[in-house]
Amino acid sequence: MKRSLMIILCLCALLSVQAQNISNGSKWWSGSDLYTATVRAGGVVYFQGSDYNELTIEKVGDKAGTYKIIPSRQAEDRPPLRGEFGWRVQHIRQEGMNFLVVRRPNGDASEILVLTPDNLKNCQGQEEWAEKQPVSDIITGMLLNTTYLSRFSKDELRLMRNEILARHGWKFQSKDLQEYFGKQSWYKPVADNKTIKLNIIEQTNVQMIKSEELVPDSERGYMDMSDPVYNQDLRGLVQGQGQFPGGLDDDGRGPDEIDGEDYYSVTNETEFLAALGSNRTVVIAAGAHLNLSRVLEREEMFVGQRGRRWTGDATAIVSKEPLVVSESETDGRQLALVNMKNLIIKGEQNSSIEVDPRYSYCLYFINCENCEVHNLTIGHTEGGYCSGGVIGVRGGRMTLVKDCDLYGCGTYGLDLIETSDFALMNSNIHDCTYGIMELRSCVSVKFTKCDFFSNREYSLVEGYGVEGLVFDDCRFFANWGDAALFSLDNTFYLMGCQVYHPSEHLGSMNMCEQIGNKTVFIDNPLDPNIKGRGIGPR
Repeated sequence: MKRSLMIILCLCALLSVQAQNISNGSKWWSGSDLYTATVRAGGVVYFQGSDYNELTIEKVGDKAGTYKIIPSRQAEDRPPLRGEFGWRVQHIRQEGMNFLVVRRPNGDASEILVLTPDNLKNCQGQEEWAEKQPVSDIITGMLLNTTYLSRFSKDELRLMRNEILARHGWKFQSKDLQEYFGKQSWYKPVADNKTIKLNIIEQTNVQMIKSEELVPDSERGYMDMSDPVYNQDLRGLVQGQGQFPGGLDDDGRGPDEIDGEDYYSVTNETEFLAALGSNRTVVIAAGAHLNLSRVLEREEMFVGQRGRRWTGDATAIVSKEPLVVSESETDGRQLALVNMKNLIIKGEQNSSIEVDPRYSYCLYFINCENCEVHNLTIGHTEGGYCSGGVIGVRGGRMTLVKDCDLYGCGTYGLDLIETSDFALMNSNIHDCTYGIMELRSCVSVKFTKCDFFSNREYSLVEGYGVEGLVFDDCRFFANWGDAALFSLDNTFYLMGCQVYHPSEHLGSMNMCEQIGNKTVFIDNPLDPNIKGRGIGPR
């Protein structure tokens, strides 16, 4: 069975039924909205949604993990979820899952919010992935939300709900269900239904589907595609009658060209510097190798130039406008991008970014939001020992690095400070001189399908005050050092990883939770079974 969406999304929990308090700043995904929790006095938790929805819950007595929905400051007539004021909300940490479930008065689940380390973009992408999977692969392996369930008719929902039971051999009384599941090769009815035990995902899904079956189609947003009225309307749009807002009747640009965003193609360092700014995509041409030190050392390109600064300390800048900064370091200068929003830096085939000073970052993001780096090789020109990392992120939120190769010389491939919602995907970090990464006071940091190899010398994954650190389908191999592989003071999570490292030097395993128990540990860091898997720039 393929990995489930909510196993990807959820921040796993202790393998116990005991609930814990909701953390301030934690993220919760509903299937359509990403909520951020603010914990207030008196057991009140306020959730702000990415779609500006507000949800407030209040702890009920001394019951652990039990809340009720109360009006938010918007004083809306009803909450934004499938629920009513006064309905109970239960915080469940069980069998590797961590989620909030809204319960009907009869105890059935009507809505779920799953704890996640991901940002909104990744959550939406994972939701889209789930919708493309066969239903039978989904219903027993992921928590079903109302967004997913709204796609199905009431008849389909009934079959989905009963298939969860059928997969365990449930003996049905209804003739139509007997006939339907009797035709399935995998169906093996048991003698006694009382012997069947559902796990927490299956229990919740059965309840969620039952609740969805009670909601009118008009309220849950279900539209019957076979309805002749719908088909008539659709036919009219295709034939040019009516408008597609922002679509076919727009300015004719393709789906990858978003209104209000600028696109720049650059071939050298000067063009790259001029292109940087908020709400734009900067594409480094194929075969272009940019050494940013060639422009960062030229004071005249920054002093007196709009949107640029020449400074000794970029973190001391009080301006809120987006700035391209040349910041002094011990042996040179580094590029600091300050207050940038919605900036994408993307490389075409065989392109790279490098810098000369051994103490500088190659790219340094300060108080930036929704910034991304794609398909680039990034590192320092000089080998040996460095005192600067490859990519640094300080403050801000929602930064994505994807399809990249981050190499030493660099003390760390990543140096993250007081940031949230950071993701590294399909990328390598290798040959760094101090370790793989250093993380300080960060929230929601996720690594997906990454390889970390040939790094040294001290603690390799080092961090303190980090909440929501997840490694999903990552490999650690050919690393060495005098200290531990993992040196962390908070719980972190391994999901289907391969760790090739001496067991006596693994480090903070008491802080580690393994999702699905699929992570493999091999004592030999140079195991001959390690093969390349096409990670990095494309």
